[in-house]
Amino acid sequence: MSVINAEGPAATVERSLRGIEDSETVAPMTSPSRPTLPPHPPCPATAVEALLLRASGPDAARPVFTALGDGGERLGRLTAAELLGRVRATAAALDKVGGPGDRVVVPALPGLDFPVGFLACLYAGRIAVPVPPLRAGTRTANRADRLAVIRKDCAPVAVLVPTAQESLRDHPGPARIAVSQSPTADGLPPAPSALDANAIALLQYTSGSTSDPRGVIVGHGSLVANQVALRDRCEVDSGTTVVSWLPFFHDMGLCTGVVLPLVSGAAAVTMEPAAFVRDPMVWLRAIEAEEDVFAAAPDFAYELCVRRIPPEERRRVDLSTWRVAANGAEPVRAETLRRFADAFRPSFFRPEVFSPGYGLAECTLSVTIGRPLYDAPVRRCDPSALARGTAVPAASPDGAAELVGCGTPLPGVRVQIVDPATRRVLPAGAVGEIWVSGPGNCRGYWGREAESAEVFGAELEDGPYVRTGDLGCLDGDELFITGRLKDVLTVGGENYFPQDIEAVAGAAHEAFAHQRAAAWPLDESAPGVAVVVETAERDPEVLGRAVRAAGIAVARALPAPVSVFAVARDQVPRTTSGKTRRRDCAKDVRAGRLPLLAQWSSAPVHEEGRHSA
Repeated sequence: MSVINAEGPAATVERSLRGIEDSETVAPMTSPSRPTLPPHPPCPATAVEALLLRASGPDAARPVFTALGDGGERLGRLTAAELLGRVRATAAALDKVGGPGDRVVVPALPGLDFPVGFLACLYAGRIAVPVPPLRAGTRTANRADRLAVIRKDCAPVAVLVPTAQESLRDHPGPARIAVSQSPTADGLPPAPSALDANAIALLQYTSGSTSDPRGVIVGHGSLVANQVALRDRCEVDSGTTVVSWLPFFHDMGLCTGVVLPLVSGAAAVTMEPAAFVRDPMVWLRAIEAEEDVFAAAPDFAYELCVRRIPPEERRRVDLSTWRVAANGAEPVRAETLRRFADAFRPSFFRPEVFSPGYGLAECTLSVTIGRPLYDAPVRRCDPSALARGTAVPAASPDGAAELVGCGTPLPGVRVQIVDPATRRVLPAGAVGEIWVSGPGNCRGYWGREAESAEVFGAELEDGPYVRTGDLGCLDGDELFITGRLKDVLTVGGENYFPQDIEAVAGAAHEAFAHQRAAAWPLDESAPGVAVVVETAERDPEVLGRAVRAAGIAVARALPAPVSVFAVARDQVPRTTSGKTRRRDCAKDVRAGRLPLLAQWSSAPVHEEGRHSA
């Protein structure tokens, strides 16, 4: 993945971006004064216990979840007591299908239905399986393929739907159970497993950026422990509001948008992801409306705000209440942090509010996150040294690789950098595979014993670890991510990271600036790299110059043949969480499935006249 109360803006808005640009961590600001709040609620063993405590305590009548519409209007609101009533009613319906431990598909239902349905599964002792919406939409074929893989993998007994009418329709496959729109009159007790920290809570299917989706087995205890640690690091409490557009079927959206509010006493304000994509100001206005905000998003979302919101609109929103701006779920770019902080300086956004983080489904969600009100450290490293496996400062900023610090491990979490071949812990500054040990570590992949043993059964002297497949290095306790093990490009015996090559291509011409890209090896028999870059440009002459400039720039950074392809926006395949599917992109180019606007290559030309890709 690649995840605090504001004082008056006048004293802070003029702070420069020097802290982000500097290679050293600056001293923290004094935390602005906050009202005295009651202590956190008792630490629950499970999310269901957290709901019961919340619904029976002094905050039972306080809103927990508020759903917003496309324009930011309020669609509905649930207090803790109302939430529990609807959860019990839906759990009663689920009790008529299957039994404890059976899987139930929970699509990203609209409004308030997802948290009700998800918690009802847990309350009834079923294993929740969050998935994308069932309704038609963009990339429908990809969505249907993903759902088919998931259903085959976990064999659900039921699927939750938003209305009784939908549940009565004739559908093949699992039973369809409507999420209750009104609370039950009786006090249905929770299933025994709903209060058992050792029981399975859900299957969180991975995004599938390097393989087919796999169902990570998340226990009740891991789910709560991970979010309690995030709560404590980010000081989320009953005075905080979590504002989120993140999809609930993704681990960051599920954990921060549903579980974090329950275990911290906070409230949550949510909206559909499509509402954010259509108008990012809906998200920012929702942040402005609250007094103390935790809001998380992937790197691309902050970049989208800069591109889509004009300067005159930025001046009309006050972001001084944004206390934690978590950035994770994909690589965090220093340029994005700088651009967003600079663009929204007139909105009273402060750069030290950024809290870059790192996490993965195999560890429930969060592994590290930056401390609130500390500037995110950025290291400018020598790219050639990184290719040899060591992070050392660059002699010159020109051509340096910028690595953003993703924070220190959460309480109870240990992170080690390990040589993936020898399984030995590497010294500080060395680049290796990130291994994680902590209470959020999950149990394995559903029905995949061999893969589970490989990923979840790693051992070091101090105990078991999860192998993340991600590469990074430690500077003290600060974690820096360098890439993905399966995506590394090996040229001349040295390793290059695709996101660095993609950044070089994107910076080579204004037609490619701030656009999504994908890089991969040319083919298995020849060294080199292919890069696809999205663009809004359509002028053939401009595109010709752009692909040539990008190709030359990449060739200077990588001593090997290079091919560059320009495509329209939204053509590069990505996962449901927004990660680039580089392998699928390579297959699409090789098969001729990706419409090309322009191309340039220094690679050898095959007999049929097509460049190797």
